[in-house]
Amino acid sequence: MNMCRFKKSEDGVALVAVLALLSSVSLLVMSMVVYSQLSTYGIRNDTDALRSRYVAEGAMNRIIFLLAADNNEYRTTSLENFDYSEYEEERFIPDGRLRELDYYGTTVKYRIENGAGGISVSPSNINTALNNLTRIRQTNEEDLSEAVTIYRTRFADYVDSNDLVGEDGMEVEEYEELEENTPLPRNKALQFREELWYIPDGVKFFPPDRNGRMTLINPLTLSGNRRSKPDLFQANYALLTNYANLSHEDAMETLKTIKAYKQEPTVLADEFDQLLLATLKNYFSITNSGCYRVTIENAAGGSAGSIRMDATFNNPGMTGSEGKTVTFYDWLIY
Repeated sequence: MNMCRFKKSEDGVALVAVLALLSSVSLLVMSMVVYSQLSTYGIRNDTDALRSRYVAEGAMNRIIFLLAADNNEYRTTSLENFDYSEYEEERFIPDGRLRELDYYGTTVKYRIENGAGGISVSPSNINTALNNLTRIRQTNEEDLSEAVTIYRTRFADYVDSNDLVGEDGMEVEEYEELEENTPLPRNKALQFREELWYIPDGVKFFPPDRNGRMTLINPLTLSGNRRSKPDLFQANYALLTNYANLSHEDAMETLKTIKAYKQEPTVLADEFDQLLLATLKNYFSITNSGCYRVTIENAAGGSAGSIRMDATFNNPGMTGSEGKTVTFYDWLIY
């Protein structure tokens, strides 16, 4: 009788062990399935990003050709009186509209803007640039005026070749206090406009655009004759009020008009009050400069993920195409 009871006890232990083993195997299988699905999603995202990059590069090259062809055919310069309704074919001008291009079955969304539509900055004109961007605010904000003076000094320390620290300036020791083992300052001319953000308070004076880029400042390698007025199509509220000294009402009216124009283009000059337009033309450019920034906003179909691409370049022209190269001031993927 004791033997039978012992045997039944052994059977119960075996059953528990088998159930535990089955549970472990089930958990292992479920983990493998979940891991496999997560890996699939990860691979899919990488594949979507890679595919969108190839599509974006192909679309970018096509847009560059279309821009060159448009310039060769029409040579449109002034945009304030430009009328899309006069053309049956699509025109390619730097007006900042969101456009679409069918690239072998993939709808690519992109914008064409003035590539020389910012303010130029160099050691010789940093004072002018800062004053133009803040002169209205400095009159009312004493702290800002002091901040501008300090930034000028720190800019000078950043680009000069010596280690002498100006008043409230910054050299190696001061930058190391901000971040250990920092390579700053450069102690020679800027190589990238984004370096203006490396200097404390840089973002305050040179805010990023909607994509997080410093398009308020022209690429540093643009030639001197490009140092013109900022582009009206890219103006924001701060630039309209602080740089052009517009009232709140006029700034809002300007932004509203530009937004409506980008959604449904008309003749821009007809949409503005003529006195307001005259004021805007004193401070901003409304022309086709021949230098372009093309932004690929989306290069993937459906809900697939997409990279973004930015390129800034001069009109390459249509002649002598054999061996033709395009010089880019920017070529960014992010």
